[in-house]
Amino acid sequence: MLTRVFCVCFFSFLLATCCPPAGFAREYRVTVLYTTDTHGRLVSSDAVIGMDVIAALKKHTADALLVDAGDYLQGNAFVNLSEGAHAARLMKAAAYDAVTLGNHEFDFGPEALRSRLTELAASPNPVRVLSVNILNPDGTPFVRPATIIGINGLRVGLFGLTTEHTVVQTHPGNVAGLRFTDVTAAAQKAADELRARGCDIVIAPAHVGTAGVKGTKSTDIAARTKGIDVIIDGHSHVIVEQTLPNGTIVVSSGAHAKNVGRLTITRTGGPGSALETENILLGKDDVANITPDPAVSKLLEEMRTGQKAILEEVVGFADARLEAGRALVRSQETNLGSFCADALVHMTGADVAIINGGGIRDSIERGPITRGDVVTAVPFTDTVITKAVTGRQLVRILEHGLRDLPGESGAFPQTSGLRLIVDAAKPAGDRIVAISLSDGTPVSMNKTYILAVTDFLGQGGDGYPVLASLPVLKQWLPLDAALINLLVEKGTGAYACPMRPRMEIRNITGDSGKSGYTPAAAVLRAPSTAQASGFHASTPGPAGPTAMPGPGDKKSIIAGIRLPASPFFQRRYPALKGIR
Repeated sequence: MLTRVFCVCFFSFLLATCCPPAGFAREYRVTVLYTTDTHGRLVSSDAVIGMDVIAALKKHTADALLVDAGDYLQGNAFVNLSEGAHAARLMKAAAYDAVTLGNHEFDFGPEALRSRLTELAASPNPVRVLSVNILNPDGTPFVRPATIIGINGLRVGLFGLTTEHTVVQTHPGNVAGLRFTDVTAAAQKAADELRARGCDIVIAPAHVGTAGVKGTKSTDIAARTKGIDVIIDGHSHVIVEQTLPNGTIVVSSGAHAKNVGRLTITRTGGPGSALETENILLGKDDVANITPDPAVSKLLEEMRTGQKAILEEVVGFADARLEAGRALVRSQETNLGSFCADALVHMTGADVAIINGGGIRDSIERGPITRGDVVTAVPFTDTVITKAVTGRQLVRILEHGLRDLPGESGAFPQTSGLRLIVDAAKPAGDRIVAISLSDGTPVSMNKTYILAVTDFLGQGGDGYPVLASLPVLKQWLPLDAALINLLVEKGTGAYACPMRPRMEIRNITGDSGKSGYTPAAAVLRAPSTAQASGFHASTPGPAGPTAMPGPGDKKSIIAGIRLPASPFFQRRYPALKGIR
């Protein structure tokens, strides 16, 4: 009898604790951890939340998804030297659930991206790479458009979006044959399909942007569609948290792993019940007490050790910071922009050079300049080319790069061999008031000049229409090699950039010139022989244009360039394989 009473009481207790009382509904909760535009910032520092900490966050957060909104394979030297392979391995180790493709995922070319996609999809810990608006030439999806993940009783649908401007924001050859469809229409179709498949929550990691971008923004997609609960936005490198009138939330954690977003989504009740959300940005201080995941820490250290000899090689010195802040290098002359453009002229012997501000990704601090600093500042694999242009064509090319002033644009021209006066109050396409060569000689509209650019611009990148139509005269080494070559060939002498301002921009704030920053003349010097092992100085200045060396053409190799033993450099300088 006592046993029967005990059993009845025990099961009554279980029913009372397991079944909510009448009037109370069960809570279903999922936590979405998200990163955006990490660009290789995966090692912990004073400003960066390392991948080992992100892995620990995921591991110790109940019912969590870990998502990224693009631009994770390319960025600083840490990931560039492996063409994104290090980033892929670390994201798998950290147990990312889903990511979308950013425009910079394409930067190392189709072959490298195919390898990264294969690595990310492999077991264990496969990472779902999503984009609903990228199609192959035959109309099939380039990667998986969407996925559904079951977690804590909820069906969470995710689909990816990639900016349509990828076609001009990576080298055109990297996306040849691919079609980037309208992001809004693709988003609505994906949301409808996921809802039809019974998804309780629909999330879109979208590399589209909310600021400083042309055309459709992620906030526009949110406003013009229905059925999307959350858009995690990348591309603009800004922090975003915005709820639109239709209830869609747009969030972004900024860039460079300075923050990790934590979005908690709660549904109280059955399917169709309203969702409650709480978005918190976790910064360095917020994760200070989290113990990094030891397995990911070990992997990071192994990667860093393997790259140390290459990245820490000193290739020059600067007595001032070489500036490449995003807002500056995309809207006015900077000393690092001048250095990059000067390096093109020095290597090719061209009359003038233009490099787009968006191609310069990070500043170089005062003091020793390492190879890693150079690759981080100019990470793209584009070779340098020369083209013949008339003065009239040169003006049209420059006007294209100046069209978005006073706003920022990746197409903004950093120049060498030129002096310009620009009036930002004039209509786009007619802003150059005066143009001359650096020695003061006016540019003649009918004269032909040799122009050095990267082949990204030469093939119409950043929308440069005139450049794409002109034939290539010669092909050279990539931009990072040009920078190192300029430092090395100066020997024990010094090089100052810029010697004088090259571009005067009027009517930005009512006064002549752009406010807030003046390009400091940084004095750059070559390292000593001991500091730059494997490099040698030669007579300053080129003896005339030197073409990209062909197989066996060792004599035509640009003086001072030594090819490190790295797949990144072997692919970057294919004609130099086996040469030290």
